[in-house]
Amino acid sequence: MRRISPKDTKTERGPGEWFTGEVWMDPSPPRTPEAGVFRVLFAPGARTNWHTHPEGQVLYVVSGRGLAQAEGGPVVEMGPGDVVTFAPGEKHWHGAAPDSCMLHVAINPAASTDGGTEWLEPVGDEEYPG
Repeated sequence: MRRISPKDTKTERGPGEWFTGEVWMDPSPPRTPEAGVFRVLFAPGARTNWHTHPEGQVLYVVSGRGLAQAEGGPVVEMGPGDVVTFAPGEKHWHGAAPDSCMLHVAINPAASTDGGTEWLEPVGDEEYPG
């Protein structure tokens, strides 16, 4: 068993090559072999780039309203208590609704840091509903 306290993490701004808009993250500490766990706060309209995870990803929405989309699928609204999952290798993006912040916990199974995330192109304004 292992307990990780908020004091064990450091809030940092999300890198511009991964996100559009203002995003703040608390990543799990390095050397966490069970899963990478990230608390991520998105400002209104902020979102990830398209990306994939070799082991998939689970999102748990804590507060606010968000949007998510897997390539070729519809945009899905997310709210507090919702869980959204992406299959291994599934190309997707997620972020806040245009008029709301959104806080989610992202879990990347069997990943100590970013889980081998492959960061791809930004989600353009023409693709983002808002």
